[in-house]
Amino acid sequence: MDFIFQKICNIIPAYKIDTKFKKKFFYIFFSIVQFFLKGPFVMNFKNFKIFAYPTKGDYTRYILTRVEIPDPRERNLITQNLNNENNIFIDCGANAGFYSLDVSTKVKNILVYAFEPSKEERFFLKNNLILNNLTNVQIVDLAVGKENGTAIFNDTRDLSYNNSSGGGFITTENPKSHNNYEVQVINLDTFFKDKDLSNKTSIFIKIDLEGYDLKAINGAKNLMLNYDCTVIFEFSKMIMEQSDYNIKDIDYFLDRGFILYDIYGQSIKSTELEKKIYELDQDHDTCGNFILSKKKLNFNF
Repeated sequence: MDFIFQKICNIIPAYKIDTKFKKKFFYIFFSIVQFFLKGPFVMNFKNFKIFAYPTKGDYTRYILTRVEIPDPRERNLITQNLNNENNIFIDCGANAGFYSLDVSTKVKNILVYAFEPSKEERFFLKNNLILNNLTNVQIVDLAVGKENGTAIFNDTRDLSYNNSSGGGFITTENPKSHNNYEVQVINLDTFFKDKDLSNKTSIFIKIDLEGYDLKAINGAKNLMLNYDCTVIFEFSKMIMEQSDYNIKDIDYFLDRGFILYDIYGQSIKSTELEKKIYELDQDHDTCGNFILSKKKLNFNF
């Protein structure tokens, strides 16, 4: 059944399933045959291809049920605002490469650094890069934070079952085990200290680190203050639960000329982030993605 399903995906690639009716029809077809599928399946989105697994609980299953890649507006925001002679995209929490694949194939003169501490997740990311013959993406097997050092990483990807809930997170509570192992942590200022950056370099940082987002931002102050650098990050309950959480970490940049935007380009105050979290019910942990930038961004796409 895998062979037949892949054959259909080849004849009718994902980028041609571009209407609600077509997506609904594909979803019905997938729902009928899913119990006979093992995968992975190559889904073609024109600019790039990606492996998708039908296993329940695997986040790449989203691609098969919706025939699209998550976060289209966020990815468009990045690709539309990297337009210098030299472009760098820093993907913190790259997972299997949803963002890295899209940005690296759409933006000219781009170099992508895909930070992913999960051993298993890097396996899937590497396979996706090989699938697309991409050479402008560098996989970095480090966690990103505020301080350089080590930490315990809780890996939620189960390679033996090709199953993933999306990578993992830094933990201070669990001891070392098969799924809890020590990783190196680095801040972005240290990593890029010796890189060849100039005023012609445009940098976009995407941060999705399951609670470590503000730590990563604090570790990138030099990049953000001294270069053409924009950050998109996820704000969540996990951030506010960190022992060193302080909303003033965002105000630090606002006091230095940065503007905080929501994903639609509306400028907001830092305190509104906390308000959005307090308004969430117990079944939701995040209130969306937000942007810190010194320059006027293009939100019209």
